Amino acid sequence: MNGTSRFGVAGICILLAVSCAAAADLTPPAEPLPPPPPHTIYVHGGVIGSWANANASPTGGGLFVSQGTTAGVFLGASNIAISPTYTLLLEAGYFVTPNFVIALATAVPPITHFKATGLIAASINGTDLIGSARYGEIAVLFQYHFTQFGPFQPYVGFGPGYALNFANISDGLLRNFYWDQNFAFVLQAGADYMLTPNWGVFVDGKKVFFSTDAGGFANTNLGWLPVRANVRVDPWAADVGITFKY
Repeated sequence: MNGTSRFGVAGICILLAVSCAAAADLTPPAEPLPPPPPHTIYVHGGVIGSWANANASPTGGGLFVSQGTTAGVFLGASNIAISPTYTLLLEAGYFVTPNFVIALATAVPPITHFKATGLIAASINGTDLIGSARYGEIAVLFQYHFTQFGPFQPYVGFGPGYALNFANISDGLLRNFYWDQNFAFVLQAGADYMLTPNWGVFVDGKKVFFSTDAGGFANTNLGWLPVRANVRVDPWAADVGITFKY
């Protein structure tokens, strides 16, 4: 290749490089995802864990009052503990505006176990389990969604809820154990991260304010006596999963 040919090839390469750079400059940057238009519906599906901050007080009977007994009978406890639960979550919301949403949240009711704390006769009775119940909550949530961060779309919410009991299970120290249904109040904060205009992932946290009555019949040295207590549950909940908007 002579000198002229070399200069010609070099010139062509330079022109191609300049053309590519100019084309890159003229290519518009990717636009952020637009906020959901009004009348959009979203669906969250995932898993949720719940951790109770239980505190009980007697409302009749002797469930939470220590009492002298003989071997093999029930001894009163100082408080109650509720085991963590994990289950499947479903939440759906309707965008009244690009920011304001009305949502309904629920989950598959898990079996929750209630245990006595400070139970003197736990070793005598062979267990500290008071009883169990299959119950879950449903909540109506009023949310505000922030839409100025592109695919990252945080939100906050609040609303009333109701704890539904589908089954009482007398598998512990109390005969005819029961766990009452009651109203609740829910605070919520979370975020969607949209991978496409329709699909994304979410993470969410809730604080539920909820109390109820529980009780049954305890085996004491005076026979089977009715006991009853008011239990402040107030669980924290965290959930994660897939979000779909259409």
